[in-house]
Amino acid sequence: MNRRGEIKKISKVLDDVISQKHFKIGIDNLRVQEAWVKAMGENIQKYTYSVKYKKGILYIKLKSSVLKEELIFEKNKVINLINQELGKEYVKKLVLN
Repeated sequence: MNRRGEIKKISKVLDDVISQKHFKIGIDNLRVQEAWVKAMGENIQKYTYSVKYKKGILYIKLKSSVLKEELIFEKNKVINLINQELGKEYVKKLVLN
């Protein structure tokens, strides 16, 4: 119940909470991390030790310099695969380290 004695649906309350900026940032980060794993597969995941997303930029730290070079050449393809997995354009830039 809110101050006026009205009952809100739990889905509305959850939507209100999730839409708050700090929650949305964290949830977007998790979604993008999960999309990276799904789009790239377990083999590439084995060589990944850090995946972070912030303001349209996906930061990936890799254990393999060979894989890093391969992914640099395929950056646009990787970005498209991840955004396809998400169903929305979250990732605009990919930074590989």
